[in-house]
Amino acid sequence: SIFMKINDLFNYLPLGVLVDEQILCLHGGIGSSISKLDDISSLKRPIQVNQTGTKPEDKKVLDILWSEYSDDVTDISPNEERDIYSKGIIVKFGKERLNQFLSDNNLNLLITSHQWIFEGIKTYDNEKLIIVYSATNYLNKYNNLGGMVNIAKKTTHRPLQILPKLINVFNFDKPAYKTNIKMQSPVRIKK
Repeated sequence: SIFMKINDLFNYLPLGVLVDEQILCLHGGIGSSISKLDDISSLKRPIQVNQTGTKPEDKKVLDILWSEYSDDVTDISPNEERDIYSKGIIVKFGKERLNQFLSDNNLNLLITSHQWIFEGIKTYDNEKLIIVYSATNYLNKYNNLGGMVNIAKKTTHRPLQILPKLINVFNFDKPAYKTNIKMQSPVRIKK
């Protein structure tokens, strides 16, 4: 069917995006198996997601898709919240793991999107990680905001900028929701 063919397309899409050689964007994170950018780019297509993670390639795909950051973890730790689904394969990664990965790959920032964030966008570890959660009112019961980021091109007059934007499905005219974001917010145009 046409829907199966559309779903098959996802097995060929990129697993991450590198912006301006300094920002890596992933759905989940780096988990325990992603140490260098080549760990991502070397994965052969089509990708088959194996939830048991029996091979090293399977573990890399699972980490990219489902691992999550935690301030409570320094390096890596099993993700007990997901253990019911993952049988201990999905991990949380912490500040030391994040900083080592960024340093080893000459990166300044990791942006992820899988992890639920009430505020829609949240920064961690001195703005070395941004979690952007775009699904508003998750499961139609959490009343969370959604977030997006616009990465503004670097010019001779200004550095690369990350501009957060919040999606508030409950009241579009409300002033911007306050989060711990310290980056320059975009100008909002009222219609």
